Amino acid sequence: MGMPEEYTALVEALKGLSQEGVVLPMAEDEWATRPDTVSYGVVQLDFEADALYGDNMKQVIAYEGSVDLFSLKRDGAGWVEMITDTLKAHCEGCWSLNHHTYERETGLFHWEWVFQVEG
Repeated sequence: MGMPEEYTALVEALKGLSQEGVVLPMAEDEWATRPDTVSYGVVQLDFEADALYGDNMKQVIAYEGSVDLFSLKRDGAGWVEMITDTLKAHCEGCWSLNHHTYERETGLFHWEWVFQVEG
């Protein structure tokens, strides 16, 4: 079973985010080492969130995932709004900002959005 089409489209859109000629580095699942950039992101599909059953089998499946933005800038260097707009366009309202924190150990500001897509 491959990745859900809605997830694939979301990842493609997130990997294409750019401003002033700078593309936001966006990894699927995780980075082996942290990129040497002001801001970067991670998107991943976490688990099957729910399903609708009929005729003794799953008819529709919803998957939950997350998008994380890490930035040295308190305002996210302009990426927060762009990620939010991308989620609005691809997740039809099935997303929320889960948390926004400052990580003392890394010196990074961290945003995490949680979303659901149909499988």
